[in-house]
Amino acid sequence: MACSPEAAVRNGARAVQLALRADQLSGGKNPTVLGTLAAAYAEAGKFTEAVATVRRALQWAGSNSAMAGKLRADLALYQAGAPFRDPLLQQPAAAAPAK
Repeated sequence: MACSPEAAVRNGARAVQLALRADQLSGGKNPTVLGTLAAAYAEAGKFTEAVATVRRALQWAGSNSAMAGKLRADLALYQAGAPFRDPLLQQPAAAAPAK
């Protein structure tokens, strides 16, 4: 709902609601959940909240350098006022009908 390249799939407000609940259930210390919440905030146009949340995620990422690198890249996007789009979520083009 927050990161899809497909505009029809995205719903920033709902993504924030769901990610806030996941954050609450995880105790507010899970960097993956916090990264998701930051992405949802960015999709909803709440870049100040996205930046603050991704910084929290970085604190909890600890020695996971791959996760920290991803979070830093996301931080740069949010600081620039841009949401994250995950190209892996791109819907494949419909196959042409067989002849």
